[in-house]
Amino acid sequence: MNRSLARLSLLVFGLLLPVTLVVVWIVTPAPEPPPPHPRVATMPQGLLPQVPLPAGADPDSVVLQRSIRNGERIYQRLCYNCHGRQGKGDKNDYMASIGHQPADHTDLAKMQKLSDGEFFLALRDGVKDERGWLTMPPWESVLTPGEMWDVIAYVRRLPLATPPSGQPPVPLQEER
Repeated sequence: MNRSLARLSLLVFGLLLPVTLVVVWIVTPAPEPPPPHPRVATMPQGLLPQVPLPAGADPDSVVLQRSIRNGERIYQRLCYNCHGRQGKGDKNDYMASIGHQPADHTDLAKMQKLSDGEFFLALRDGVKDERGWLTMPPWESVLTPGEMWDVIAYVRRLPLATPPSGQPPVPLQEER
């Protein structure tokens, strides 16, 4: 009798536990889904952000000077490894080893062929060579559109600031 009572209690408890778990599962409300992560919209290839390049008739304007100085800081931190401190794009053994010469940003004729929009897209999306190899990384995840325009303002100054003798560019005068 003791044995059959033990079997009966084992059977009842053995069935009771799964039934209880199913009831609790059915009765308990589902957890709230986490809020969706805000997605950063990617810009279509042809669209540029509406952050104007600092302009004006006065090349000594405070806004333009500040933009050029910020662009220079960014350039010297991120771009000099390939393009060099003076922007000539020479003496880069790695780029030569993959058969690519970085752009010479001091060459006025070449720099005038590149529109500001094309320059911005090259900074944002990177540059690939004819083989499809990435020869310049995309900087979209590192730089804001305003910072990219500052780099463009600085690079646009390089051909004008480099003396014919090949000396380094004349440093900008600090604000007073």
